[in-house]
Amino acid sequence: MSYDPIHPQGGPAGAQPNMNISFNQMLQRSQQDQRPQEAPVEAPGHPAPAIGYRGVYNATPPPQQLPPNALGGARAPSSQPILPVDLPPQAFLTSSMLLDMVDKKVDVLLRDEKEYIGILRSYDQFANLVLTECSERIAARNPEASTDTPTPKWLICDVKLPGLMTIRGENVTICATVDLDREDEPKGVKFAPEEEVRELANAQRNQKKASEARKAKAFKAAGIEAGFGMAA
Repeated sequence: MSYDPIHPQGGPAGAQPNMNISFNQMLQRSQQDQRPQEAPVEAPGHPAPAIGYRGVYNATPPPQQLPPNALGGARAPSSQPILPVDLPPQAFLTSSMLLDMVDKKVDVLLRDEKEYIGILRSYDQFANLVLTECSERIAARNPEASTDTPTPKWLICDVKLPGLMTIRGENVTICATVDLDREDEPKGVKFAPEEEVRELANAQRNQKKASEARKAKAFKAAGIEAGFGMAA
């Protein structure tokens, strides 16, 4: 049985043979489709359609509508921005409150009860501080203070520190500006010689450590874990 491409025979049962399409006609049709198309002329006010795509990719896509049960489908689009645009970049930092303290005299209290006073020159996003003209303030309870007399309850002295002072942000408990009008005569304290204040401060610190050690020992005997700062 031979196969004639000009006059094909066979096919599905009952179907008429396609006698109009030959191999040469298919070849001529494919060559005609490969001819370059002429660019359409753009009329005033009407954009030219896309070449070869019949304007399919130039059409505006329909608005996307999410089903009610989809994530965010029932939420209406917001017409206002989430963040205000009139705020400076420093307002989004966790240490932005220090911006107004730069180049001002500040009092910094650390977790180990040390106190430093100086001019805040710089800081970073972790609240690490850089102080100049810094002094360490040493304080001790005044043994002569009583409730009956208006004697100051604290004795203080300021020890000048040379150079630049850097303080780690995670050690800071309080950082506040100093009132320049009242710093020479602070309320409730009295300036005393450095040797006297240091001696009183060391004695009171040792007394506090001994008291905490006794408390921790009593807690341990009762089966209670000692708290923060208590030596076992």
